Amino acid sequence: MQIRRSTLTADDTGYRLQSCDYPGKTLVLAFDGGIRMEDGIAAAAAAAATTESGDIGSECAGAASQITPQASDEGGQSVAVHAVAGIFELEYHRYVLVVTDSRHRGSVGGCDLYEVMSAAALPLDGAGSRAALCSLLKAGAAPESAQAECSPDSSRIEADASFERMELRVLDEIARVFRSGMFYSYDYDLTRSLQRKGGHAVDEAGRPLACNADREYWFNHSIQQPLLEHQGEEWALPLIQGCVQTTRYEGAGCDPFEVSVLSRRSCRRIGLRYERRGANADGDVANFVETEQLLVVEASGQPRHYVSFLQTRGSMPFLWKQPPSGLHPVPVVTGTDEDNVAVCAKHLRREIGRLGRQVLVNLVEHKGREAVVGSAYASLVGQCVAAEMVDARLVRYVPWDFHHETRGMRYGALAQIVEQLRREVGDMGYFWHAGSQTLTRQKGAFRVNCMDCLDRTNVVQSAIARSVLNEQLVRLGMHAAPDRGLAAYPGLDARLNHMWANNGDYLSRQYAGTSAMKGDFTRTGKRNLGGILNDATYSVARLWNSAFRDYFSQSIIDFLMGSHQVGDVFHALVDLQSREPGHAREMVSQREEAVRAAVAEAVSTGEQVHIACIVQPPLALDTPKVHAAANAVLLVTGAAVYICQQGEAPNATRIELAALAGIQCGAFVTDTRTPRGLDPDRNHGLVLFFSTPEAPPPAAPADGQAPPSAGRHYVACKLASEAQVVMQCAPDQAGDGVPQCGGQAAPGLARLDSLEGLPPRLFAECVCSTMQTLALSAGCSASSSSQFVVDAPIVSPAAARQGARLVDKMASRLHNALWL
Repeated sequence: MQIRRSTLTADDTGYRLQSCDYPGKTLVLAFDGGIRMEDGIAAAAAAAATTESGDIGSECAGAASQITPQASDEGGQSVAVHAVAGIFELEYHRYVLVVTDSRHRGSVGGCDLYEVMSAAALPLDGAGSRAALCSLLKAGAAPESAQAECSPDSSRIEADASFERMELRVLDEIARVFRSGMFYSYDYDLTRSLQRKGGHAVDEAGRPLACNADREYWFNHSIQQPLLEHQGEEWALPLIQGCVQTTRYEGAGCDPFEVSVLSRRSCRRIGLRYERRGANADGDVANFVETEQLLVVEASGQPRHYVSFLQTRGSMPFLWKQPPSGLHPVPVVTGTDEDNVAVCAKHLRREIGRLGRQVLVNLVEHKGREAVVGSAYASLVGQCVAAEMVDARLVRYVPWDFHHETRGMRYGALAQIVEQLRREVGDMGYFWHAGSQTLTRQKGAFRVNCMDCLDRTNVVQSAIARSVLNEQLVRLGMHAAPDRGLAAYPGLDARLNHMWANNGDYLSRQYAGTSAMKGDFTRTGKRNLGGILNDATYSVARLWNSAFRDYFSQSIIDFLMGSHQVGDVFHALVDLQSREPGHAREMVSQREEAVRAAVAEAVSTGEQVHIACIVQPPLALDTPKVHAAANAVLLVTGAAVYICQQGEAPNATRIELAALAGIQCGAFVTDTRTPRGLDPDRNHGLVLFFSTPEAPPPAAPADGQAPPSAGRHYVACKLASEAQVVMQCAPDQAGDGVPQCGGQAAPGLARLDSLEGLPPRLFAECVCSTMQTLALSAGCSASSSSQFVVDAPIVSPAAARQGARLVDKMASRLHNALWL
């Protein structure tokens, strides 16, 4: 069964959420990380059976204690929870995200639909839980005083104050995302269209929605994994981001009916306007949305009739971007023509497989800056068909320059595109289900796009949907005056206008940060001066969002999708840019290729590579200062250590193992802006001391660590803290039993998965141990000493803070003032 609303209390061990509809069911979230479900209903049933058999004892008492609500420290008070949105972990704490307020947004076939109005992230620890619960209890009565009286204990995050503010900033943004058009139902699966559900408007009784929900539109799927992994499907309520609008019409001369507009945003490449454009290599496109118009007719004496018409929108399916610069940035096609044809074909084949024939309605301008991507789209679709990568019978490309056709506010021209598509509408049909019968199925979909897939797209989709609705009402025998169209239903036309305008506003705020442009026409059927002025204001607001906040919001969304770690979110706050979800995978591929190239170019023929990994190299010899943006390859062979620097002027430093005087292994902090950057366990490196007769003796390294012996020189390397690649000679590559990787002869290398998963500190110890063993075999006299490997900080967190430049400190303070 699907758990609905519950009450939340806290004690010294964790939170308890007790179902309001099924009081015996309780979700326990322990502060030690444990998650368990208690089923007092089942326990009570078992106890009753035992009682009937005459065995009355401790079992009954145990069952009763399980269904007794736990009193909190607030005098037995509890917090009403509408849904458990998920569980996630940041740098310092784990949190449970709960929906604390929602608004009823209508119903479909008797199933109530809700919009999330507020959500709260509660820390899963004893100290913070009481303060968080107290804050929620008092927020309704006195929101101004709740923060002052119930603020979290300042000692709960033992770190720099700015890092504490960063974590709270992340929590605020997560809560804001869940207030940005998130919808749910306890009975109706919003993640799947009616046709995909086979006409079952109300899902199977007794089965939680999580059992059948579509992950592509299940927004909180990633953060609900902890519940699903503990068989908590009853508590895992799927949420969609998009829009839900419904209206009920009861007029004279016809049966009552409901019309709903349901939009669900795909999570495949979800994000914000300039942060996510075009497609990725897998054919996933930005701002992809399914919009379903539902008609539910309650004919007297008959089962309900459910009629569904589905359209999609999404960014043009190839590799392109549009760097934000000014009000009218120029789009740029990226990638090769071959790559873009493959991406376009992947996307079209997937949509044809899901929905059938695709009618691609492209609304971008045929001249000017938009023509760059518009013409590329037309060309790529043609190439996909010509190369038989897509069946020509299952795709039609329809270009329609919206701005040109409606210039001078001639929005009556929309009737032209609807008329142009009328035959497609007839061939496509719609889904119609009544009782246990499916009467018709929709065979295909209109895929509409403009540049953002927002304003123009929403206007055209609403015009198509209204035309289809008129036909559906005629077909169902509801129309008393077919020639009058929807005007035959007093007030219905205005309601549809508002529903579609609201739909455009919701989707626009989620992708671009403002309400939709051209909303005045969608809402009233007329274009006016006020609407034009609003559009100008929205343009400026969108520019501001894209320049100053979208990168952080994008990183939060990627974190919630499970494609980013929390470290990426913190880096977005300080680097002022987001990362693509596949950046780690691409980095691994690039680093693996760099290792192979370094081995082939630098290592002497016949040498066996025991360890090869990515490091950040120093700018010069005898300095611990690392160039944070540079990558190098550290190679350890049976004879030497190589440091191969990449870039425009690649070079390789070779250090004979026999010349090693010692190794320093320790914390190597180079970034003081994030918690992970200051964590010694995550920031480790090596200092190799060695003899070079042509160079003068160095000064002591950072933190006052003197070289092991006078007259030696050193080179410092920091191990990569993310996307680590560790390789060695593949054992089966050598014909004489001795693996050889050097030179161009035999560059066979294998990944060492066991080492790649180690934290930098442990991996650094493994590298030092390997070097010492090989140095001993190479005749290095110093390697037998117990002081050959010294465990000491190279650059400690304190030294890194002290050494930060004044300009960096000032920039950090200004940044914190603006963002935190």
